Amino acid sequence: MSIALNPSPRRLHDSDALNDTLLMPLDAQAGTRSPGMRSDELPSSTRRGALADVAAATRGLRHAWDRALSGWWVPGAAVPRTSAAQRSAEGQHAFERNYFAPSAPAPLHEVAGRQLDGQQPADGQRRAAPSGSTSTHTLSARMLDGFQVWLDGEPVCDLPQGKASALLQVLLLQRRRPISRKRLCAMFWPDADAASARNSLNVTLHRLRRALGKVNLLRHSEAGYQIWVPGEVWLDVEHFNFNADIGRAEELSGNTATAIHWYEAAVALYHADLQDSLDHEPALAPDSQLLRDRLNEVLDHLACLREQVGDLHGCVRTTLRHLAQDECNEGAHQRLMRCYARLGQPQLAERQYRACVNTLRLQLGLHPRADTTALCRRIARREMV
Repeated sequence: MSIALNPSPRRLHDSDALNDTLLMPLDAQAGTRSPGMRSDELPSSTRRGALADVAAATRGLRHAWDRALSGWWVPGAAVPRTSAAQRSAEGQHAFERNYFAPSAPAPLHEVAGRQLDGQQPADGQRRAAPSGSTSTHTLSARMLDGFQVWLDGEPVCDLPQGKASALLQVLLLQRRRPISRKRLCAMFWPDADAASARNSLNVTLHRLRRALGKVNLLRHSEAGYQIWVPGEVWLDVEHFNFNADIGRAEELSGNTATAIHWYEAAVALYHADLQDSLDHEPALAPDSQLLRDRLNEVLDHLACLREQVGDLHGCVRTTLRHLAQDECNEGAHQRLMRCYARLGQPQLAERQYRACVNTLRLQLGLHPRADTTALCRRIARREMV
């Protein structure tokens, strides 16, 4: 999608038509609902169709936005002249490859050095900028395995620490929209007066620009500050959320095997919490908690699906990781007890019950639920569970 500075009425009309097209399936589904009927009373096939349409519309909107972001006009740069068919094909290819590839992402040094057409450049080569256009850059970042950044395939070795590192992560997490100076000051220096907070922000921004070197990725406008990359961007946080979204959609559609695949792809990206290397910077606390909650949700759904298909060993592995994240989750303790019993290891199931009792008492001052105790007694009597 190409964005002009002064869009014509025809372009605005085309944009409205695109949005209407994306939303049309949802309206069509809504039209099949009887007056007064609740969403949970709809037939399962209708709900699955509506969910598929929501996922398709979301992918279309994200596709359009990412193409707009990577093709944004820069002062002094010529606007690339490509046909609508070429822009659509290239944008769809890049979007599907970056966000919805069913396999695990490639190593970051390969992703960061990959050209926009999907080809891997030869060693030592860089993508040459076309005559009359701005140069392109690639950025890759891991935030769920420490904090690592690559620019054009080269690691940024002198990343700043403390506030500057947290600021860069916040800007990456919110890269699709600028953040105002006032909001950044409130996030990072909530107890300082306005003048001191602005001065601290200026110093931190200077450190951040110096760390990024000659590649000026930090942009400022009337709306605020934003990380802008004229090329490909790979963020493990975005991939984690996208894979989890697709896994949930496939699960609700009844595609168990496909849902397990996408959930596994999401879990494989999450190695550590967002704040593990930042001494719990308060500005990142909300995003860190949201990601941690999302991981617990993904692990819970993945373990349930593995139990349903009879993959007991896989269910045990997933549930153990879930309990490492949320040791007071009584449902996970029950699931682990059932798996141990079905694997012919009732002694491990009874030990898991004792661990559940001790954890709930020490952490929450509670006793296990009646159904948890009843499950343990059934396992002790060697009944089928």
